[in-house]
This record gives sequence, structure tokens and C-alpha cells, in this order.
Amino acid sequence: MSIEGGKADGTELRKVSVKIPPFWIDKPEIWFYQVEDQFKISGITAEETKFNYLISQLDPKFVENVWDIIRSDMQTKYTDSKTRLLNLFKENEKSRIQRLITGIDLDDLKPNQLQKLRSVATSDVSENLIKTLWLGKLPDSIKNILIVSKEDTDSLAIMADKI
Repeated sequence: MSIEGGKADGTELRKVSVKIPPFWIDKPEIWFYQVEDQFKISGITAEETKFNYLISQLDPKFVENVWDIIRSDMQTKYTDSKTRLLNLFKENEKSRIQRLITGIDLDDLKPNQLQKLRSVATSDVSENLIKTLWLGKLPDSIKNILIVSKEDTDSLAIMADKI
């Protein structure tokens, strides 16, 4: 964010500039959270201003997904564009659970980074299932030590990091 100041007729003018990060196609909800925090920091609340920033800094391959909204006369273009992009790119429940069970690779992560599993899980996935999946992805040498412990998952993650 950058701010430029100036004066016109004795009144101070401020121009706020927001830098929107590249669209995160794998995690659009997190991306919109970052964008909206930029808007909050900059004091931007107007729907039209949010929309203008979004479109001006969104990669053209994603702009085409909201082209009909851009060309419309609607007053909620930012909200409608956000909804459209989330609906197009947000992972559905079935895919999320499938990825939770099979597709998460912990090879490059420390064992205590089970938060990656939690970020994929939804509220209806039990902590016990997450613990079981996480333990199953650990190397046998670490898993065999942790599996006998009665500690909660967070404590096990800390222990795993020390092994």
C-alpha cells in the first residue's frame, strides 16, 4: 500500500494504492481474505472501488470468468465477482476429503505441520481422523514412537518435531 498526499483548495487529498497479490487458484478463500485485509488497511469500503482494484490487478485469464459482470450495470460487481470466482475455484467437499485422505504429501514438511491436514479438513472431520491420517503419513521410525502415546495431536506434533 502506498499513500500520496497533496493539497487542493486548502484541503488535504490522499490517494491510497493497494497491491493485490496474484490470484491463488488453489486457495481462493485465503486469497480473498488477503485482498479484503488490504482494503481494510487502506480504508476502502466502496463496492465500486473494490471492484476496480480487483479487475485492474487480476490476471486476464481470470477476468474472462467475470466478463459478464464487468459489462453489467450491477451495483454489486465486487461481491458478484468474488462469489463467481469462489464458486469456480473453491474445492468442493468431496474433493477436499479425497485430498485429505490420499493427496497430501508431508515429505518436505516438519512432522508437526499437521496444520496442513487441518486446513484441508472441514469442521465435520474429527480430530481423531486427522490424527490417524497424519500418523499414517509420518516415517515409520517416528510413527512407531508416537503411536503409543496418549497425548493430544498438538503435543504429538511437537514431540515428532523433536525426534
